[in-house]
Amino acid sequence: MQSGICHVPHMKFLVNALVLLLSLPLHAGELGDLLAATLDHPQNLAAGAQKDAAQAQQDAATGRYFGNAALMTGWHRYEGNRIVGAWVPGSPGLPLVSERIAQTGVNYNLPVDLFGVIAASRERARQDLALSEFAARQQTLLKLHQATSAYVTLRALQQQRAALAQYRRRVEATHTRILKEVELGKAAGVDGRYAESESARLKADESVLQGNIAQAQADLREACGRENFLPASGVMPLPAWEAVAPSETLPAQMAKAREAGGRAQADEGRRALWPSVSLDANYFRNRGGGDDRDTWTFGGVVSLPLGASQYQQARALKFNAQAAAEQSRAALRDVERQLVALRAGYDAAVADSQATEKEIAYREEVASVQREMQRLGSQTLENLFRHERDLLDAHFRLAQAQARAVVAWSAAQIVSGLPAETYIARMDPK
Repeated sequence: MQSGICHVPHMKFLVNALVLLLSLPLHAGELGDLLAATLDHPQNLAAGAQKDAAQAQQDAATGRYFGNAALMTGWHRYEGNRIVGAWVPGSPGLPLVSERIAQTGVNYNLPVDLFGVIAASRERARQDLALSEFAARQQTLLKLHQATSAYVTLRALQQQRAALAQYRRRVEATHTRILKEVELGKAAGVDGRYAESESARLKADESVLQGNIAQAQADLREACGRENFLPASGVMPLPAWEAVAPSETLPAQMAKAREAGGRAQADEGRRALWPSVSLDANYFRNRGGGDDRDTWTFGGVVSLPLGASQYQQARALKFNAQAAAEQSRAALRDVERQLVALRAGYDAAVADSQATEKEIAYREEVASVQREMQRLGSQTLENLFRHERDLLDAHFRLAQAQARAVVAWSAAQIVSGLPAETYIARMDPK
């Protein structure tokens, strides 16, 4: 089920126009540089190292097909003479004996994957690698989202601070005029005190804004390492929304990888209950008694596990695989819910931005008329400041709506799993 203003014909043009306006780059490369710096965050580097570890695990699982070899050397002194190497009665020559015997050789063991245990282990490692790649992408997107959210928050706060500064200049000008009128007896002293209280209230609002700016700067500093950053002025970037199928989202793919990995692990545990076959060979050179002798062996081993714990472990892995399958289904439902909520938030923010822009234009005209009426004495100071406050509030809501739209889009990219390079390109088009 989809809902949004794009389904309302008379709003489609307005939304597209706003998206086009907001998607204009404010300062070429500024946001792109911040997002590029975010890629070097330690958490992103750690996720990349975990992905490399998963790749090594997959290579190790594949290497089991080729068996394993070991070089060995040893030296022993015995309480009496021992046979050096091996000697069989009837063999030509006398046996070599010595109290000091050194042995050097190589051993090689080759498993025969008759029942697919290694294949199942390799498949589990492959799914673990896929999961680590998804996790690394998710971690990168989370940091990009943090940087973007802090950036657009700073942009919104700067717009609010500019609107607040403009209102304060008007209040101070009115205050100065009222004081002169009070001296001349044209205005009551209460009007002067009211204008003074409004000016004090604005100072408090500025303090709150400054605190919010410091918090957003701290978030941005943590994400990309930039100290006390303030964005350039301009319109706020807003990429267009692109629909994605729930089954293709990042959480859904991660859940599928966990399901496949659990299934492969359960298969590995089940196959490990069957007989295992391996071939082995070794060659040793034995020194002692003034000479050396070579020994070698070649053979095979068939083993069948009989421990009850192994059967119970295989049963536990089977239940884990069933749980992973159910979690995959649950993840798909949750993704659908998230996409609907984020799309609704995005559309609402875009529509709110469009409506607030019109409201600001209207309130600018009203405030201008009210200022003139108050100057002529046909309007109270309280009514004037109320209209000025309504205008200021509209400016604040516009900045917040624009920021909400960007944050909703960015959060949706974490769900969709957009590649980091594409994310940066869409947020900061050149």
